[in-house]
Amino acid sequence: MKARATAVLPALLLLAGCLDDATTPSVAMGSEFVLRPSEAVSLAGADAALRFEAVAGDSRCPADALCITAGDATAVFTLTRGGASTNLSLQTAGEGRRATLEGLTLTLVRLDPYPYSSRPISPSDYRALLRADPAFDR
Repeated sequence: MKARATAVLPALLLLAGCLDDATTPSVAMGSEFVLRPSEAVSLAGADAALRFEAVAGDSRCPADALCITAGDATAVFTLTRGGASTNLSLQTAGEGRRATLEGLTLTLVRLDPYPYSSRPISPSDYRALLRADPAFDR
């Protein structure tokens, strides 16, 4: 019985690896795509993967409130390229919306849902609309 279990374990691990690759969609460079927290995509032609970790903070002014400033939200991602991982934070406002690293420019186009004072946002409800482009030296 023990020999049978050890023969099945490598097959299950191999299958799990195949399923993981099958569930990681590939997106074309220059196109917009949506990620949910804990979701990842591979960036076609860049030998890279991007994973949406979480929203670290959301101080955007609720749509049903009057605020002095618009506020900001910070989304945290992990970029894996060439076997090395780098964490980066992108913001919903200003220059923080864009980051260039590892030969890629990543832009946070939008973070949904937009807050309302009467509806708290569950961490799993966030959706990040992103764009990945090759970085060009200027």
